[in-house]
Amino acid sequence: MRRRADRKLGDLELLILNVLWERGPSTVREVLEQLDVEPRPTYMTVLIMMRHMHEKGYLDRDERGRAHVYRTRLQERSVKRGLLRDLVSSAFRGSPEALVVRLLDDPGLSDKELSRIRKLIAKRKK
Repeated sequence: MRRRADRKLGDLELLILNVLWERGPSTVREVLEQLDVEPRPTYMTVLIMMRHMHEKGYLDRDERGRAHVYRTRLQERSVKRGLLRDLVSSAFRGSPEALVVRLLDDPGLSDKELSRIRKLIAKRKK
């Protein structure tokens, strides 16, 4: 059964989901090792968060010996579409164009990323 987030995801919840979307089913320790944030959360913090996410229906959990293996029940595309819709609505006054203009104005945008964006726009026009 597919679940959707009933409320806005917290930063750590989203980081955990990103690890699980990339790695697939993982233990708490495996998720913790993949988190690239400062300050680095403790094992207990990640464990408690993943337990809460399981209770909310965001994650499934299977036992593997003494460890629990978690996998996401949320679809990456659906979650990120909702987050983007919320961002456009709140930060860009409902204007996707304003978001794109801001992204294109970002000095951190690499030539490779810009090239990919151009290709996506050309493909969308067809």
